[in-house]
Formats: sequence, structure tokens, C-alpha cells
Amino acid sequence: MGTKERILEKALQLFNEKGITAVSSKHISDELGISYGNLCYHFPRKDDIILQLYFNMQQRVDDQFKNIEKEVLNFEFMLSRLKVLFEEIYRYKFIYLGITKVVRHFDHIKRHAQQQMQMRRELLHNVGDFLVEQGYMKPFKAQKHKDMLVNALLMITNSWVSDAETFYTGHEEDKVDYYMQLYFNLIHPFLTEKGREGFQKVYKPA
Repeated sequence: MGTKERILEKALQLFNEKGITAVSSKHISDELGISYGNLCYHFPRKDDIILQLYFNMQQRVDDQFKNIEKEVLNFEFMLSRLKVLFEEIYRYKFIYLGITKVVRHFDHIKRHAQQQMQMRRELLHNVGDFLVEQGYMKPFKAQKHKDMLVNALLMITNSWVSDAETFYTGHEEDKVDYYMQLYFNLIHPFLTEKGREGFQKVYKPA
């Protein structure tokens, strides 16, 4: 791992543990045991580190959304991919915990986040259409019902980390699974018998 990658990994660790405000570039360089000048050679400002981590996160999350769409032909495998998506989100939890501050500070991040949200909304609509066509999900009675489900799923995707860090009181190792249950429980009532059979192979509803 090169110096640039080591800086990003250490910054990610510290931002997740302490939050963006409490961690300076000097703090990161001290923790790594490199000179402050060396760090600034790669990232002149702390903002540059935050930006790079944000775009790294978006790329990894986008990859998982695309995998979900790509693997929609295998319903059980597609559902199992959701766990990987949630784990990627939790890996970059500092961004989701401080997203309001981040988007207010970086206008282009706000625009990028809005664009990504629209792409993910369209992707989930396409996945939903396919699952209805294949008999895994019940047809929606109205477009607004489908829209509300997609928006609810995206809302959980974007906000569960904040809820987890504030209100979750269970075992740390069960945290991601708990919020996966909430996510899956939104989907379950919309499944057909065929969908529920596939669903049971991946997840047992509480």
C-alpha cells in the first residue's frame, strides 16, 4: 500500500472513530508516523482527503447497486448482495453520519449525491419492474405505491447508520444484520409466494 492509500485508510479509521471535526491533517500524519509535509504533498488540505474518501465510497456503493441490478436474474443471490451493500456503507459511516455538514460544505458533492440518488432510484424501479414480471413481487396497484417503496428503501439506505450510532443497543457484531432486517421487512409484504420462497433462503423474517 502506497503512502496515499495509507493516508486514506488511516483518515477513514479516524473519521469513523472521532468524526470529521475532531481530526486534523496533522493528527492523521502523526498517527501514521509520517511528516506533515509528506501528507500535504498528497493531500494539501483535509478537505481533499474527505473528497477522495467520498468519491471512493460512492464508487464502491455504486458497484454494489450495479451488482444488484446485474444479478436480478438470481433472486436469492441478489438479496444476499444487499448485505454487502450495507457493509460498504458502514465502512464509510463517517460520511453518512456527517452528510448534512459535508453537502453544505461542498456544493459539488451535494450535486453529485443528488445525481447518484436519482440513478439509484431509477435502478430500483427497474429491478422492481423485473421482479414483478418474473413473478417475485406483486404488481403495484398504483405508481405512487411503487414510488413510496423505492423512496423508503433509499431512505433506509441513506440514514440507517445515523440511527444505528445513536439508538442501537444490541451487540456490535449484529448491527448491520439488524438494519438489514428492517430493510428486508419493507420488501417482504410485496413478495409473491414465489418471492417469499426465494426470500426464505436468504433471510428468515422476524
